[in-house]
Amino acid sequence: MNFRERLREQIDYCGFLDKEVASMAGISKRTIDSYVGAESCMPSAEIAVRIAKVLGVTVEYLVTGEKESLNSKEPVSLLPSEPKTRSLLLHFSNLSEHDKDLLISFAETMEKSKR
Repeated sequence: MNFRERLREQIDYCGFLDKEVASMAGISKRTIDSYVGAESCMPSAEIAVRIAKVLGVTVEYLVTGEKESLNSKEPVSLLPSEPKTRSLLLHFSNLSEHDKDLLISFAETMEKSKR
């Protein structure tokens, strides 16, 4: 399996559309298409890091298929498997520290109101 195939597999595993990955990674849909298309190319290191972060994996996994220091070739995700939780965490990671604090406070208030 090569980079293109692992990238496609991980996008599908995460339940994302290509355009969602592109948006969260700060690249165009056309760019992500160039990485997963039949005549794929390799992204720059900077873009590979951003894509890996969105997908919750390491760049090493996308390039080699191996987990860091575990030598496993199974798909790996550093994110929860539940799609809504995974999506929330990915969006949360792109917020400013101030906005993160606001959301945490809001979530704590919502949790307390359920008790």
